[in-house]
Amino acid sequence: MHTTRTLALALLLSPLALAADLRIEVAGALAPGHSVTRITGDPGRVFSLYISATESPTPISELITLDVNPLRQFAASVELGGVLDAAGQATFGFETTEALIGGRLSFQAASVHPDVQVSNLCRAAYLAPNSFGALPAVTASFLGDAFPLTEQRVLFLGGSGPLAQVYDACLQEVTIAGALPNSNVFASRVQLVNGSVLVCGGLDPSGQPSADAYVFDAATGQSLVVGPLATPRAGAAAVRLPSGRVLVTGGLSAITLTDPTAFFDAIAGSTEIFDPLLGTFAAGPTMPERKAFHTATVLANGAVLVAGGLGIVPILGLPFVSNLGYATNASATSFSPLPKVFTTGRLLHSATRLADGRVLLAGGFTADLTGVLKTGDLTQIAFVAVDGTSAYSTSGLGSFANGPTLAAGRALHTATRLANGKVLLAGGLTGALDLGSIATGKFRLPSPIATSELATASAVRPGPALVSARTGASASLLPDGRVVVLGGGPLQVELYQP
Repeated sequence: MHTTRTLALALLLSPLALAADLRIEVAGALAPGHSVTRITGDPGRVFSLYISATESPTPISELITLDVNPLRQFAASVELGGVLDAAGQATFGFETTEALIGGRLSFQAASVHPDVQVSNLCRAAYLAPNSFGALPAVTASFLGDAFPLTEQRVLFLGGSGPLAQVYDACLQEVTIAGALPNSNVFASRVQLVNGSVLVCGGLDPSGQPSADAYVFDAATGQSLVVGPLATPRAGAAAVRLPSGRVLVTGGLSAITLTDPTAFFDAIAGSTEIFDPLLGTFAAGPTMPERKAFHTATVLANGAVLVAGGLGIVPILGLPFVSNLGYATNASATSFSPLPKVFTTGRLLHSATRLADGRVLLAGGFTADLTGVLKTGDLTQIAFVAVDGTSAYSTSGLGSFANGPTLAAGRALHTATRLANGKVLLAGGLTGALDLGSIATGKFRLPSPIATSELATASAVRPGPALVSARTGASASLLPDGRVVVLGGGPLQVELYQP
């Protein structure tokens, strides 16, 4: 915010009262559609609202300088304004047209009575229904995670070096929120009840699984070292339990690429429980199947479903890409020994809890490990992107049913449940990863994709194309129903408009 010296003097001389800061937010930037700007502050406060397609410090009076450069009306003598109601609120709405698609407007409010206040700046990027649009915001991330904060902000951790980033939905900007002790790839990240985030494990700089853990607080930008884990873990899955504690499951405890037996032996079946009050980890229930690169999802009754991943067949001890899921009891103190079977094994897939309580598994990679078992050669593995989905229902003893088939196999994609109940699956990799082709120098690699799909447990339909192909991106649902997508290749941030 830019203010003149006169404004600063006026603020010093203003009545000392517990005034509510004048604030605005924009709800609805669908074009064509309806856009609403909400203004909040002290009841009875007289305000003026300024709108502009450009921004630059603009004096409005001797007391006020705005961040927006309004197209107003010095000539036409027209000005938007009003008085905040008894609840300290007012709204200004207007119909949007197709001409606004791809454009952006900036909004700011000001008031001079009973004291001088200039609101925050808020921007609106106007998008067509069911479309993606790129923002000027620039950032980088790969295989990170997104966590909602207060006041229309989203915290992004991991995948962008040792930095935390915050996306402000009002400003439509990304800022640095603090430095991290590390940004280990394939770490587990879980948001705690107080909004801070537990980060544990992952691959350390030497390429080995780590036992390090810390809690990052976006409010202060500081990290508190906790733990450590009892077992190094990379590719583990973690969830916050209804009690506020965190269950960390499986992962790789070591990586040995020259010895397949040792590699598969390092897949962990143990779990750990983090207590935020103590800052320590304790042993959790043992999984019936050892897993890495799987998913863990809290069910409506508080139980946890772990599904898929690189696994070891129970009793037989053979490695496979798992098509099994196991659920804990409601208190997450033990796992049921009975597996829940789905059709296609998958790892690096998505798992999304639907509004009706079911869990939708989508995409991922599958692989045939027969060649490895026969030859002991890890390069015999060929990972192929999965185009199938499976839906887990808690009815009865719990079971999977085949879901709809995706238009494209995809792994390392984003999966976001929208306000309408559909799951937006965006980007990822498609095709096959043939490790043998890498060894021969004739690379056969999966391809990044820019497509999206809208899925439920029973149907899937094509979604709009992303502005750019993305793999290992992070996504989060915003309060206005849009989805912000960050990282995975391009530096620009994208928004999805339902």
